[in-house]
Amino acid sequence: MKTKLYTIETLTNLHVGAGDLNFDIIDNQVQRDDITELPIIHSSSLKGAFREAFREDNIEAKNSEKYIFGQENNSNETQAGAYKFFEAQLLSRPVRSNNRAYFNATSPKAVKNFLEAIENFKIEFDNELKTKLEELSELNPTDSNPLIFENIADTILEDNTAIYKSFKTSKLQELLGENIALFSDKDFKELDLPVLARNQLENGESKNLWYEEVVPKKSKFFFFVGMPDNLDKSDKKEKLDGYNNKFEKLLENPIQIGANKSIGYGFCNITKVSK
Repeated sequence: MKTKLYTIETLTNLHVGAGDLNFDIIDNQVQRDDITELPIIHSSSLKGAFREAFREDNIEAKNSEKYIFGQENNSNETQAGAYKFFEAQLLSRPVRSNNRAYFNATSPKAVKNFLEAIENFKIEFDNELKTKLEELSELNPTDSNPLIFENIADTILEDNTAIYKSFKTSKLQELLGENIALFSDKDFKELDLPVLARNQLENGESKNLWYEEVVPKKSKFFFFVGMPDNLDKSDKKEKLDGYNNKFEKLLENPIQIGANKSIGYGFCNITKVSK
C-alpha cells in the first residue's frame, strides 16, 4: 500500500458533528479526538465527503467509485474500498488578535503528532520543512503566554499576552499558514471554538433556537489515504493510473465536508503534500 499525505484548509466554517447526546449549552458539538480533545474529522466523514464529490464529478464512473470507496452500507454487496482513509487531525487554527486579523495557532504536541505520523506512514517529505517543524516543536511556550515570531509589541491572542521570539517561520507558512503563534499544549487544547446560534423558522416564526460549534475558516488539518500499489501489470493502467487520476482530479476544486452545505459550511481546499 502506498500512503499519501494531504492537508485540508477550511475555506468556510466547518461543522462535522459528533452526534453524541449532551447536556451542555452547545447543542451540536464537533468531532474531537478522545485523547488530545482537539477537533478532528473522522475517517468515515472524510470518506463520505470524497465519495460525494467523486460522484458529482464522475457521474458515469460507477466502477471507479466502487473500486475506490467500496459498496455503500445500504447495498447487499460487501466489496471493500481499495483506498483506506485515515482521520484528519488538526495542525493549526486561527485565533483573534488585537494586532492582526488573526494568527494561526498551533502547539508543540500538534506539531510532534504530525511529525510522528509522517514517520509512521513513511511519507516522502521535504527535509528542510521537516527540520524547521522539529525545531518549532522543541520550543516551550508557557501557559497564557504564546510565542509569536514577529516583533509586534503588546500583542494579545484571544485573552493571552504573546511573547516575541526570534525564529524564522517563512518555510513553515506553507504548511501552518501565515502569522504563526505557538501555544502551550494546555492552552491550545482549551481554545474555544466559535459557537453560532441557529434558528428554526416555520412560516416566519421562530420555533427553536439552538447552538452549534464550528471549526473556523482558515483552520488546517492533515490526513492520509492508503492506495494499492502492488497490482498486476494488466490492472495498472485502469486501476492504479486511471482511478488515481480521477481521485486526484477531485482536488482541483473545493470539497464540502460535514453538515450544512446549503448555508456554506465545510468548503475546503485539499492539497496533496507527499510525492
